[in-house]
Amino acid sequence: MTDQEITYDIYQYILDMMEPGGVDASLAFERASLQPPITPESLAELDMPRIINNPKLRHDVNFDRELHFRPNLDGSRGRQKLKSADQYWQALEAELFMYGFASQQRQRAADGEGVAYWERVLQASQVRLRRVFEAVRDILKTLVPDFEQKAVVERLDVPLLMQEIQNGVCDLIDLSNWLARVLKAHCAPMRDELVDNMRQDIQQGAMEGSNELLVSGLRQLLAILEAMKLDVANHQIRHMRSLLVDDAVNFQQRYNAHRIAIGKVNVRGSQAWLEQEMHVLMTETSTPSHVEALSSALVKDLLFNENILCPQTFYLDVDRLRLLRIELHSSIYHEICHEVLTEMVPSWVAETELAKAHAALRMTVAAIAGSQGRFVDRIENVAAEIVRILLVLEERYPPVDTSMQSVMERRLADDFRLASAVFDKHARGVCQLLLPKLKACVDKHIRLSALDLQDALVTPAPVRNAPPSMGFGAICAPARPAKPHDPHEDLVRRLTHMICLHWHVWSVLVYLAPKEDGMITMMGRAQPDFAGSSPTVPIAQAVYAPGKKWLPVGVTVTEVPSGVPATPSSSPTTEQSDMNPETGDPSSDQPSIEQQPA
Repeated sequence: MTDQEITYDIYQYILDMMEPGGVDASLAFERASLQPPITPESLAELDMPRIINNPKLRHDVNFDRELHFRPNLDGSRGRQKLKSADQYWQALEAELFMYGFASQQRQRAADGEGVAYWERVLQASQVRLRRVFEAVRDILKTLVPDFEQKAVVERLDVPLLMQEIQNGVCDLIDLSNWLARVLKAHCAPMRDELVDNMRQDIQQGAMEGSNELLVSGLRQLLAILEAMKLDVANHQIRHMRSLLVDDAVNFQQRYNAHRIAIGKVNVRGSQAWLEQEMHVLMTETSTPSHVEALSSALVKDLLFNENILCPQTFYLDVDRLRLLRIELHSSIYHEICHEVLTEMVPSWVAETELAKAHAALRMTVAAIAGSQGRFVDRIENVAAEIVRILLVLEERYPPVDTSMQSVMERRLADDFRLASAVFDKHARGVCQLLLPKLKACVDKHIRLSALDLQDALVTPAPVRNAPPSMGFGAICAPARPAKPHDPHEDLVRRLTHMICLHWHVWSVLVYLAPKEDGMITMMGRAQPDFAGSSPTVPIAQAVYAPGKKWLPVGVTVTEVPSGVPATPSSSPTTEQSDMNPETGDPSSDQPSIEQQPA
């Protein structure tokens, strides 16, 4: 028989003999991935070299003191990952079934030909378990000190384990006890309960011959290893935050100089974007600074354009700019709703009642639009709420009026358009209020280093409340004077941080760079165009104290040849929409681990 025929026989045995769920198990065995859902490769971005060379992380850590990794299971791709994982573990359960079934049939074979057939079936069934053990071994090696790695390799000798399983002599109970001891010695105490559950499932599955429990234990084992990798990576990020922030401008300038050299940034387009705003702001008596023009152009792009039209130099800030745009537009939509209610309310309604109505409207409309500011998508609901509040103010019950609802929907649909006169009026009002505050804040912080910018502009993590006093040494502290609320304070602070850091990185690379043909500027020095040559790429390396390997004490950046031919820096080769936000490179598969803001 051919190997393909043996494989088809395995599908049929699972279908006919495995109870319950043979149909699904056979299909899973045939179609599921051969690699487990968690592998050293899928966790590689949690390794120190990948962390300190991840441009997205190194940029984001400036804006978030509590930035951390978490499994990326959001959206449709996350649901697909979970579905694929379920299919994989179902396939592994079918594989364990085949180990027992083929071993029994081999013992019952009456002749050598039958024994040889079942040997082939047993060998052909071993497609996933071997890879699970290899993944466990390789991930565990990255989590233990060097002096323990030899013991890990010897205990997780995969060929020997598979041979023992094939012959029915593998002591899974002893293996689970060893794994539990090693994991508890190196994981956080909060993981101990998970480790105990893993060991219990493996041991109970081994004693009862339950493939379902064995698979559950192995699934938990890989999940624990992933959690341990995440714990280590997040601890390293917390420890290195100040190092990464302090080195942010140096690393990003070098990294983006490389992108310019290979044509990934449209330098001339970015320069033209800033120069256009400088011409707009220029008057006979004053000339705006580059930073002032940058601030103005950025705010106007966020307020007045359907899409964010900022140049490619903002490619690492796209998510932050999108959130700022949502907040700015949401504030305008709230003002429009406020204006509509004020115009349509009867004149005899008391001011106090109207104020309460405005507060209620703002709260309910915010809930309708959601965190993504979906005012335009939910105009019908917003209009219904305004009509309901109007009718309540007029003391008309029930508060439903279909004709007024239609009128309100048409008006909001027109006023919510970015091109409408109403939206433009409110956007200009926001712009006039916001820009002077932003200019003052940027001027105050522009000379600060990246680390000082974070200290000044990023809100510290909330401090847990102190335990209640026992009554000893209590004093009566005077109340702090109330600070006037500025609705734009948070927006100004976040925009200031983004603009100042952006200017530190890109000013010498792009905005102040000479425009001579055939020349590009790197790190403030004019250099020949790299066309036809291979420019260098910056590689960050962690510096450890002698005898230490977990927590670096410093970060260095060196230039190595990239092997990528350069292209003229002015050519707009890659638009932001094609960028993978994790790396800034052309779009690729979504990583399994995501950076999560606090």
